[in-house]
Amino acid sequence: MNQNTASTTDTAGLDTILSIRNLHTYFYTIMGVARALNGVSLDIPAGKVMGVVGESGCGKSVTALSAMRLVLPPGKIVKGEIILNRLQKEGDSFIVREEINITNLHPQGPEMRRIRGGEIAMIFQEPMTSLNPSYTVGNQIMEAILLHQEVDEAEARQRAINILRRVEMYNPDAVVDRYPHELSGGMRQRAMIAMGLSCTPSILVADEPTTALDVTTEAEILDLMRELQAELGMTIIFITHNLGVVAQMCDNVAVMYLGRVVEQATIDDIFYNPYHPYTKALLNSIPRIGTRTKKRLEPIKGVVPDPYSQITGCPFYPRCTSFMPGVCDKRVPALTSLGDEHTVRCFLHTEEVEADE
Repeated sequence: MNQNTASTTDTAGLDTILSIRNLHTYFYTIMGVARALNGVSLDIPAGKVMGVVGESGCGKSVTALSAMRLVLPPGKIVKGEIILNRLQKEGDSFIVREEINITNLHPQGPEMRRIRGGEIAMIFQEPMTSLNPSYTVGNQIMEAILLHQEVDEAEARQRAINILRRVEMYNPDAVVDRYPHELSGGMRQRAMIAMGLSCTPSILVADEPTTALDVTTEAEILDLMRELQAELGMTIIFITHNLGVVAQMCDNVAVMYLGRVVEQATIDDIFYNPYHPYTKALLNSIPRIGTRTKKRLEPIKGVVPDPYSQITGCPFYPRCTSFMPGVCDKRVPALTSLGDEHTVRCFLHTEEVEADE
């Protein structure tokens, strides 16, 4: 094999806007230590849509919350780095203007508060529980604008109306004074997108933003986000378990399993040339419209292990159809480069083991 173990210098190019390195986030509870993230390494390219997929409990949302320093006690980042690159575009490429280690910042410190909402914003999964029912939609959008931009309330209100109009909200001049419960699900989701875009962040984290919507509204929201991403040139981290949405939205994909990234590649490579058995299993479980085969879908046997448990070796080996006894159950495979933008963590493609296991 000619593959090389991936390192920071191997995979993080000049166009990487956010780089996560060996991130461990644990939750210390009375039941024990829940190891939500067990060494996540992920590079987010600038100006692209990065999909993060995996079953529930794989650490997708915790990765995003850790990047924004929103993990509250008893949760704690115990190891690793989150590097934000402030980029400057020169021609068709980027140069790093400033590098910020987010893990060294206090979660409630002034620098982190400037980054959160100003440079990295988040759209949460369920807007009805994320929007404050006691305040109007306009007040909640204006709060972010007033915090991050030097404008008065009148100007902030006008900007709130403008951003609602930009996300194609019906009658934004009236909606700005309405409360969340007065809006439909699709309108609330547009309000959440407007709040995230209010300060034109460099990175927008979308945590399953269309899960609670009907398919028609979901299609409208996805089209809207793609249009805004292309128009503003921002980076989107799109967290989902729906591979159909990934195919429609994303440029690159990271597949997570039990707190680790097991494969990262371009959208075409993930769908047409997957390497990790978990990625293949996810793809084999998708129903395909238009096929006349009577073959049954292939579900992934078993469930994602309890985060309180510790599995020796590769975390996927108890469910893996390519399990190699004495190998997969003994050591953790290293993240290995298979070429441009394609990395995988599997002993089928490397003999290297995780350095700090």
